[in-house]
Amino acid sequence: MIRIKTIHIEEFRGIRELDLDLASENFGICGPNGTGKSGVVDAIEFCLTGNVTRLSGSGAGELTVKGHAPHVDHRNDPEKAKVTITAHVASLGKDISITRSVKDSRNPVIDPSAPAYKAVVAELQTHPEFALSRREIAKYIMTPPSRRSTDVQNLLRLDYVDGLRKAFVSHNNKWKSESKSAKAALDASTSQLNRLLVLTSYDGAALLTQANKYRGVLGLPALTNVTKDTKFKEGLTEQEATAKAAPIAKEAAVADLYAMVQTVQVGEPADDKKHREDALGGLGKLKDDEKALALARSHGFITTGLDLISDDACPLCDRPWDADELRNHLKQKLLSAGETAQLLKTLGEDIDGVLAAILRRLTELEKTAGYAGKLDPPIARQVIDSHISVLNGIVADLNAFKEDHALVDKAIDALETEWWIIPEDAQKTVDEIHKAIAALPEPTDRDAAISFLTELQVRYDDYIEKSATAECAEARRLLALKVHDNYDKASNDVLEGIYDDVAKEFTDFYKAINADEGKFSGELKAEPAKLSFNVDFYGRGTFPPGAYHSEGHQDGMGLCLYLALMHHTLGEGFTFAVLDDVLMSVDSGHRREVCRLLKSKFPNTQFILTTHDRVWLQYMKTEGLIKKGQLFGGWNVDRGPRIWDDTDVWAEIGSALDKDDVPRAAAVLRRYLEYLTTVLADNLRAKVEYRGDANYDLGDLLPPVLNRWLDRLKKGTAAAKHWGHDADKIALEAKLEEAETLIGKTSAEQWAINPSVHFNEWENFTATEFKEVSDAFKALLDHMRCSNEKCGGYPYLTPRKGSSEQLRCSCGTISINLKTGV
Repeated sequence: MIRIKTIHIEEFRGIRELDLDLASENFGICGPNGTGKSGVVDAIEFCLTGNVTRLSGSGAGELTVKGHAPHVDHRNDPEKAKVTITAHVASLGKDISITRSVKDSRNPVIDPSAPAYKAVVAELQTHPEFALSRREIAKYIMTPPSRRSTDVQNLLRLDYVDGLRKAFVSHNNKWKSESKSAKAALDASTSQLNRLLVLTSYDGAALLTQANKYRGVLGLPALTNVTKDTKFKEGLTEQEATAKAAPIAKEAAVADLYAMVQTVQVGEPADDKKHREDALGGLGKLKDDEKALALARSHGFITTGLDLISDDACPLCDRPWDADELRNHLKQKLLSAGETAQLLKTLGEDIDGVLAAILRRLTELEKTAGYAGKLDPPIARQVIDSHISVLNGIVADLNAFKEDHALVDKAIDALETEWWIIPEDAQKTVDEIHKAIAALPEPTDRDAAISFLTELQVRYDDYIEKSATAECAEARRLLALKVHDNYDKASNDVLEGIYDDVAKEFTDFYKAINADEGKFSGELKAEPAKLSFNVDFYGRGTFPPGAYHSEGHQDGMGLCLYLALMHHTLGEGFTFAVLDDVLMSVDSGHRREVCRLLKSKFPNTQFILTTHDRVWLQYMKTEGLIKKGQLFGGWNVDRGPRIWDDTDVWAEIGSALDKDDVPRAAAVLRRYLEYLTTVLADNLRAKVEYRGDANYDLGDLLPPVLNRWLDRLKKGTAAAKHWGHDADKIALEAKLEEAETLIGKTSAEQWAINPSVHFNEWENFTATEFKEVSDAFKALLDHMRCSNEKCGGYPYLTPRKGSSEQLRCSCGTISINLKTGV
């Protein structure tokens, strides 16, 4: 990845023109809300990826990058909206320049343009997650487990895992549905065969007995077994076998009609009724919930659209639209549509149950109608055919809904039709057919035997065919289920290993910024299509982060989980990240630890941090996390952000003194010292007199801080002497002597007894006099801070509570033991 050196922004979002010099180092941007900070974040994301998440992601509505990324005055001239970033590419050891305009966002100008540099930009485009906003933290902390699974897998570049899982689920559902349909057809065929054999359930031995009974009437030898290829009239002469049988096998026909009469009298079976009512309930929910209905209606349409995208235009309406932006837009909609998937799945199962019942009724009616045409004289079957047509219409409407979820109303109408009741005119025809068949003359035993065996052959062959189809469909279903289950187990095993590693690192990071939660642990638990996230709460159990932890702690968890995920994903390639006001609710007591975490755990990562809190910016500088920053002090639509450099405080004081502006220099020093002494008082656990209004001035804070500093140096000297560490003792004695000398030069000890040197009188000093004061404080603060340029932080006591054991800085250059015994 990269480290950014400079950023140039023109006519982009709320920025007219802006240049930032980051020098490949950590960088802070500070300003009130609405001053343009997020515009810089958007510009960085756009230049590196060609997209702006807040203009294209979930919740963006009608916003688009092309339509709304340019400054409002150039909304119709996107070519003027452009961003240029120069950066150092560590893997190449070279610098790169990337310029991207909104007009042609997919084709950045890359210099150098060699393939290796283009590959760097291509990789950056696949990692939009380098920018983390406070809004994005919710994706990892407060989001539902199913959505978290998708978001985390996307960040870990494991989205193909979920894609394959969905494909397997889709195939599993497809074969499950086909198996159900095949089973329903087999049940109907089996019912027809059992009715002929007067059986309640299929029995091969009983079938063989019945067949041999009628074969005996014909003088044919008994069959010893029944196979799928059995011919029940085998042994008859060709003339006898092909002789025209009676049009209707009276015994079988009477049985068929009697069975249908029975089912009609029963009405709607209880199981079928439950399927129908549950399906109506599900369709009602879908119809009442406009969002769910819209998602259900559009699911297939969106999927089709995704598959067709190839150019910068919608493939369905040809509206100009950036291809990547359109893909992202449609994927977000599909993600939301997943919330409706379970409802649709249950609906499909209930509708399949209803379809199976209707299929059985259709089989009975078609058989009955077939008898009508074989009677002599034939009975008109139009009214039965009309009812069959109605039932086929219901089947068509229900199947149509399964294919197109927009057809909710038709599916509801179909299910509200009382399909189990035969219309009166059709029932009269059925009764007439039944009566006519009952009046048929009884066939001779030989004719009855031939008719029975002929009908048995037809029904048995159909049963064998339906059995083979059902068996094949079930085998496919079981195979699909096995593949799905094995994939789920294998992928979950792999994911659990990854999530365990991430959770361990997350736990370490979180404990680093919350030392008071020593027993804290976090766990990520993978389940099919879900990712649960639970954390310890002071040893009382594990719960979702939002259960008991404060908003500030949740923000800290979000940052720690993000860092753990990014580190796992990119490893040494995690060289750059933007943290956009992500820790606004973290209290001051933990800000220092956050700075130390970023410095110590990610020394090779360039962080760009935005905040609306200038004290937070100063924390970053004091702890050595950043060396420079940019202050945003206002904004208007014509000029964009009003900015000024966050210059070195001593340079600012020197500039004021050069102009003989002592009041200005005094004010700067006083504000700086008031800020810094709050940090040092916290670091050293200084004994400051408590004020209920927390309105401490420099006189309240500095003397206790300096006294505490001297006391800790003395304590360290005593500890070194106790343990016989002579070199440390000599060094600390020198440090203590230096501290006393420098403190004396500041005159801070005399404030209470000599008003003329009090900080309230500084503005009355001459420039020369005040320069001595300024130089004295600078020397004192340099004396207290770490000499390592990469650290530069002020030391702090550990642990934060209880007896102090060590005075140290973040990098360990300052490490003073304070313990003199067990």
